[in-house]
Amino acid sequence: MRRRLLAVYAGLLALLACAAAAGGVLVFRDLSSGDPIDAVANRHAYDVMGWELRHFPQKWLYKLANIFDDGAASGGEGDALLRRYFALTDEIGQLERRSDGADRLAEARRERDEIENDVEETLESRISDFLRDQGLAMNPPLFSDIDLLFPPVDFELDRPPKVLAVSPRERIALDRSYLLAPGLGTDAVTAIESETEESGVSAIVVTTGGVATYPSIIPELAPFSETLETVIHEWLHQYLAFYPLGSSYFGDEETRTLNETVANMAGRELAELFARRYGSPKPQEPPSPAPDGFDFRTEMRALRLRVEELLADGRVEAAERLMDEKRAEFESKGVYIRRINQAYFAFHGSYADTPGSIDPIGPKLQSLRDRAGSAARFVRLVRGLSSEADLDRLLEKP
Repeated sequence: MRRRLLAVYAGLLALLACAAAAGGVLVFRDLSSGDPIDAVANRHAYDVMGWELRHFPQKWLYKLANIFDDGAASGGEGDALLRRYFALTDEIGQLERRSDGADRLAEARRERDEIENDVEETLESRISDFLRDQGLAMNPPLFSDIDLLFPPVDFELDRPPKVLAVSPRERIALDRSYLLAPGLGTDAVTAIESETEESGVSAIVVTTGGVATYPSIIPELAPFSETLETVIHEWLHQYLAFYPLGSSYFGDEETRTLNETVANMAGRELAELFARRYGSPKPQEPPSPAPDGFDFRTEMRALRLRVEELLADGRVEAAERLMDEKRAEFESKGVYIRRINQAYFAFHGSYADTPGSIDPIGPKLQSLRDRAGSAARFVRLVRGLSSEADLDRLLEKP
């Protein structure tokens, strides 16, 4: 019977990897056509399928071989491993920003690469135990005692792709998006945006915070707290794929916003709970106080609302001037955003709990989270939704 479970498990993992690759193509278009924007993006396209073919087999075969074992570094050994890895990550980030220290940079990269697999396994094991304790495991028939976490937490620390997001100029809407190769420099990014905007649209290239391929792509130079939150965020996308909220992801922008906002909210809270249990390799520094009482969230929301008003009145150039002026003002307050335009708001608007969003889905989900009592119960409640109307009906229940 266990052999049968493993066969089913293997099949589901393979199906998830294929779905993740196909999803990457659907959400982040990669199409050969006569469309000039497609042509610009395809010259710099990220090969999702190739990435899956390189990374999925080695990861899931290892998982199957160790599904009922715990091969991760234990206790203090695991803590020391994480401390060293993220210390090296911090050092590498600093060295890459400098023009000297090439020998030390190469040495630090070699040491980090040597322990990367062990770090991934240690975090995957700890996060899996934590998510089981939170009540997010499955109990399949005949195996109700094993608390099967599906899909298993599985990620690769790697350079994440960039995204080209495109919106009409006259309104804010994510018209299309493409995954681009990582490592594009400032000049290349600027050229891609300029070429895209020759078609009369608004465009922006941003670095992804992570991608829910399978295994997930997690930025290799992020600090521990961001790594942890991103791993859980991307796992939630994979988990929700087996429920209405995830399976309807490609239905429309509304369901995508629901999905992304749930992953944002629950991922952030679950990561905080995890850190309380296991600690952090490096104490988190408190955020720097905003200068002169500057409230970025309030200012960004006010900007979004004013831009919407200007666009609704047909004042496209005035809206674009305002966004440029505010970007400079934010920078003077210590908040650097390379570019703010319609595409910026369209891309970040999929996350309805962020400062740049005015979508009512955000406050509605927050109300549901407040009623749920815990992040895990919140996830279990929302996984059956497939529309904002479903969310409204759920909120109407006593």
